[in-house]
Amino acid sequence: MKLRNFYYINKKLLEDYISAIEGYIYEEETQKVSETSQKAAGAKAGALGITGDGKCEKRSSEEKERKVRISDAAKFERLFAYLSDSEDTPLRYYEMLNTDIFDGLHRDDFIEVLVTPRFSKMKELSDTVKKISSLAEVFETITHQSILDKKSEEAITGISALGNLKSESEISCVFSFEDNLFPLVARLDESYFKCELSQFVGQFYMLCKIQKKIPKGQSVKIDEIFEDMKKLPLNREQRRKMPKNLDNPDIIRDIVKGPALQVVPIAIYQ
Repeated sequence: MKLRNFYYINKKLLEDYISAIEGYIYEEETQKVSETSQKAAGAKAGALGITGDGKCEKRSSEEKERKVRISDAAKFERLFAYLSDSEDTPLRYYEMLNTDIFDGLHRDDFIEVLVTPRFSKMKELSDTVKKISSLAEVFETITHQSILDKKSEEAITGISALGNLKSESEISCVFSFEDNLFPLVARLDESYFKCELSQFVGQFYMLCKIQKKIPKGQSVKIDEIFEDMKKLPLNREQRRKMPKNLDNPDIIRDIVKGPALQVVPIAIYQ
């Protein structure tokens, strides 16, 4: 058994899959544990159970029950074992992809990959601005001087406002193989992280399900601010009054070009 250090586990998906496989899901189980105790007592020579030093051994056993919680890691092992043992579609592991492998992948396939994540440009810029703003406040408190001029403060306010437009519980993330080809795009639920987001750095293994293939010549835009506005059922007059360009500003424009995969991460670990 591989011992894994989990950084992210989608508990809802994990439990849905386990319940589909086993027909039920439970959080606790009862274990029976037998405890044996041994006591030594003085005895006469020739008596039964006498040891070499002339003492008689008495053994007694007691059976106890204890309730234990089924951990997320244990549930993951069940799912991973089931997928690995599947005869029809056994789980496949990749450290990089090529055209032949990509063409052989299909929607709803489960794969395990070794990848390096990055958050969307929107989130990275928003987080950087928050750090600068906090640092400026600390500096001003200590020195009673501002390190930001009016234009810088306006820029920080504007970028923070843009970040708030996408302040949802899900975080857009791009996962790259070592050769930076065939990237994977995903949305991560922040409540399922098992680490601080600042620790989510480096190479990780990821078990995921393919949601969509993005072929060569197509692309996917990440964290589009006006995405919902583009979908509004507007009439001709309303559409004419709308700005022609509803794409993100260049500084936060984040486009992943195909061939690529949109995936649903189940767990991310080392």
